[in-house]
Amino acid sequence: MTIDLADPDLYASTGGLTELRFLQERHPVYWNDLGDGAGFWALTRYADALKVYRSPRAFTSEQGIQVGQLTADRLPAAGKMLVLSDRGEHRRIKAVISRHLTPAALRALLPDVRGAARAAIGEFTDAGPFDFVTEVASRLTMAALGGLLGIDPEERGTVARWTETAFGSTTGPEAAVVSPAEVTTANTQLFVHFAGVLARRKKDPRPDLLSALANSRSAAGERLSDEEILFNVHLLLAGGHESTRQALTGCAVAFGEHPDQWRRLRADPSLVETAVEEVLRWSAPSLNVMRTATEDVEIDGTLVKEGQRVTIWNPIVNRDESAFPRAHTFDVGRTPNRHLTFGAGSHFCLGAWFAQQELRILIEELAVRVTRIEVTGGARRSRSNRTWGYDHLPARLLRYEGGHDAK
Repeated sequence: MTIDLADPDLYASTGGLTELRFLQERHPVYWNDLGDGAGFWALTRYADALKVYRSPRAFTSEQGIQVGQLTADRLPAAGKMLVLSDRGEHRRIKAVISRHLTPAALRALLPDVRGAARAAIGEFTDAGPFDFVTEVASRLTMAALGGLLGIDPEERGTVARWTETAFGSTTGPEAAVVSPAEVTTANTQLFVHFAGVLARRKKDPRPDLLSALANSRSAAGERLSDEEILFNVHLLLAGGHESTRQALTGCAVAFGEHPDQWRRLRADPSLVETAVEEVLRWSAPSLNVMRTATEDVEIDGTLVKEGQRVTIWNPIVNRDESAFPRAHTFDVGRTPNRHLTFGAGSHFCLGAWFAQQELRILIEELAVRVTRIEVTGGARRSRSNRTWGYDHLPARLLRYEGGHDAK
């Protein structure tokens, strides 16, 4: 059986879990041939994924971190973007950025996220089918990013569209394939826009991350160049809008498909924290994580040669029975839950806490207002080999069930 995990159509049709589960059971270290000598190793087991994450000297990030970035050349952002840097460069960039992404620094942004959640849920509860992706998930992520990056409210919709196009998404009911030219144009628009914002923040700082980075130094006195700031703003848009949007949408899918777990959560609000982690495990919005071997390494009896690519497939790694008992069961009370949705080791996602809080707020606000979440027909999965989830999700939020008001 030949499976091409690089084919975005695999995930647009069924999500690809059947194929990934087959590989996990039969070929956990699988060579995905791309022709002409190119290809990558696909890892589908939890222990193998951890080995890669915990071996940063043996596996570099600077030659791309996802299958969609396969290239023989050094990427322009290598050594400048946090996720595309290693060792000294990684520590230098992280020392500046991490100071501004702590819970203490981000907590002031949460009331705006909660306000956006309440407004969206209030608008669409008992209002008939609507697109959960655009009307709830995107609104929450842009409320969060708007406050973090100082994006003016009237510009947030435009920035969201540029970001979606830059990462190959087409949200809403109409499916469309984003061309390479459109991706390039959208990326350029984002860089030009935020370069202008950065220039203004240097002269007139505001209480946002761009202003902080423009005028910030690490404890060692180092500061980031304008190019490094812009590359890492791009990274924040990728994680904060694309990945988090998929996680928030995945919340609706999970509870729509498991109404018993939604009733359980509403009956016991103390389960919110474990429910957040289970949604993150279940939704796994970053489809794969790639590294390049810097030396020969053996993984589960297979020799990975220096220069070869290794990829970790999050949706199935997060469903490995050896790490998660009853792994294919959605359980809001699951504990422990050491999922790898945010990675592990030195490259653990700096935005993890913020994404967890957005998801927690969404669940809390839904729980006090909605008795049932229904996913109606016409959902469209993302046609992407980088993110995993939905670009369009018709849904209904119901306040009443069986004649009883919601708690």
